Amino acid sequence: MQPRTARTLGIVLAVLGLVAVIVAIVLLVRPADGEGAPTSTPVAPSASAAASASTGPTETAATGPATQATTPATGASAAASPTEGVVASAAPGAATAAAAVLSFTASPATIDCAGDRTASVPVALSWQTEGGVSARLAVGTTDAQSGTPVDLSATGYSALSVPCRDAETLITLAVESPDGTLTQRTLVLPTD
Repeated sequence: MQPRTARTLGIVLAVLGLVAVIVAIVLLVRPADGEGAPTSTPVAPSASAAASASTGPTETAATGPATQATTPATGASAAASPTEGVVASAAPGAATAAAAVLSFTASPATIDCAGDRTASVPVALSWQTEGGVSARLAVGTTDAQSGTPVDLSATGYSALSVPCRDAETLITLAVESPDGTLTQRTLVLPTD
């Protein structure tokens, strides 16, 4: 009976070793939080961007498919802190309008990596919102609730560095209304 027990133990140890190797490979291939991930750098809009914003929102079909969803924000993450771009709310007793993302565009609309999947490409984002008290921007997900806080103004602008490793990149803007409801708009940017 002892050789059979040793063989069973050997098989169990081999399976555990294989699982450990697979876990190690997955951890080595996947980038760690903050390392290799897209970064957001707020940039002040230029004079020409401010002038074009005053002529009304523009959306181009080149931005790719965009979806918009409204979901209620709950829990501690729904609370806004002063560093999250909070703006003054309506006067007490006044009716509050739901937040809206009027436009959300990216330039360029297609990520051109020139065949280098290890590169990162800068992408300029612009948006126009109304009725929000805070905004967040997330890359790689359609849920921006846990994304990076961005300055909320009627017209916003931010620059991102998007990695070329994926076939497409999701960029989601979420605007929170005074009652805690989130309005999100997602851009899908294909990679060449």
